Amino acid sequence: MNRFTPTQEEMKKQIARFQEIVPVKKHHLEEKGIPPEVLEMIMAKTTRNIMSPGPLPGQLSPKPAVEGGAAGVFRLGIATCPPDQGPGLHVHYHTEETFMALTGRWEIQWGDHGEESIMLEHLDLIAMPKGVTRRFINRSSEDAHLMVIIQGQREEFDDVDRVPETAAKIAEKYGQGMVEKLQSMGWKFTIGQESKAAVSA
Repeated sequence: MNRFTPTQEEMKKQIARFQEIVPVKKHHLEEKGIPPEVLEMIMAKTTRNIMSPGPLPGQLSPKPAVEGGAAGVFRLGIATCPPDQGPGLHVHYHTEETFMALTGRWEIQWGDHGEESIMLEHLDLIAMPKGVTRRFINRSSEDAHLMVIIQGQREEFDDVDRVPETAAKIAEKYGQGMVEKLQSMGWKFTIGQESKAAVSA
């Protein structure tokens, strides 16, 4: 399977900083001369187009801060983690995963070893491209909530793989039998092992 590690510059196109997004209403006021009072009768006080596959038809869909989310169906969830906790490094090969910080501060790492990272502040968003190894860690002093949206074709949702180091940590704490049980249930811990297999072939 193919994976890649975007540079910081490349990843900037995938990040929406809430405070930098121009509200939709401002587009209407500046471009079309509609009074704010009129708009407040037909829409929320503030609406920001954070992510879509690009500009879409309709009054509320100017060019988004992040272009993404063009793939199939989606699953929306909220991850809650205590301070300095989050899942191990993992990759989605066919689905797109998007994170938005609802509360707290979140470190988003990417690369097969988590060698790149950025911080998400309140209501910041990052859309992770498929094929990029990633993880998120709560860097707040209390439990925090992260919105997680996964999009893709229905039959491609079982596309997650994890680094072998996660399996090693599980085995160290719970025994190798627990890793084998997880693997029998379909959990994979093979990121990076394809290069080892190619060398030994």
